[in-house]
Amino acid sequence: MYDSRTVMGQLEAKGLGEMAAALEKYYRNAIGCFTMECRGEVPLGVSKIGGFPDLPPKIEYPKMTGYTKKLLKGFDKGKTERYEESAMQLVAQINLYDLNESEADLDKLLPERGILYIFWSGEISPLESDDWTEYTVDNPENKDIFKVIFWDGDMSKLKRTLPPCGFYTKYFEECLPERAIEFGWMDEYNIEAIDEIDDLEDALEVESYDLSDGGDKLFGYPKGGNAPEIDDDTVNLFQFDFNTDSMWAVYWLMDRNDLLNRDFSKVTLDFDID
Repeated sequence: MYDSRTVMGQLEAKGLGEMAAALEKYYRNAIGCFTMECRGEVPLGVSKIGGFPDLPPKIEYPKMTGYTKKLLKGFDKGKTERYEESAMQLVAQINLYDLNESEADLDKLLPERGILYIFWSGEISPLESDDWTEYTVDNPENKDIFKVIFWDGDMSKLKRTLPPCGFYTKYFEECLPERAIEFGWMDEYNIEAIDEIDDLEDALEVESYDLSDGGDKLFGYPKGGNAPEIDDDTVNLFQFDFNTDSMWAVYWLMDRNDLLNRDFSKVTLDFDID
């Protein structure tokens, strides 16, 4: 029995069962985040990309510390830059009840209720000193450049929350555009499968780049010209189709066991950047 929606199912339908079996190790479920029509303001608690978060009273709006950056080497040696404390951008607010109702999370990796918040300062490197750069941070306990929060509580307590200070002036003038989203299941494949399995591209009549999606999504494989490679134990928690200047996508990655244990403290950040 095969699923005709999957690439493997299409191969089996063509009598290419051995090729489908070879492809299976490159397969992952993904959850597409698709823009949903919404008249007026996005309702409280709805899944969305961008805008302002709907937070419960016990969760403070995430911020990144102010800091001073000094170049220690190179042509601009001694040059300093100063940035004040800034509010993080809400990249995604995922209502897990709605996601569960969509039945798009086939692997049941996420909780069935609650909200997953993904915040990002806009910075692409940690505020850590090295041989080339010296960072002096105002608040060492608040220098993370992103934050992922899972909350499960009384939805009636949620409140549309404005940032307590300005966004990171190095990259942003205003908040990311707000888009309500809905979810849909997608089957995805590591594009390296095309190189590993003889005649796969001809059998599918598809190019390798089309085996993965470059839009906003949960799970699946990171996609992009400089996307990170992930191993079997790593989950592409969220891919953000940023597509601004020379940065195409942002990826939040984490260990599968950490996800199953609802431990979002070890999430890492990566980028598709030219």
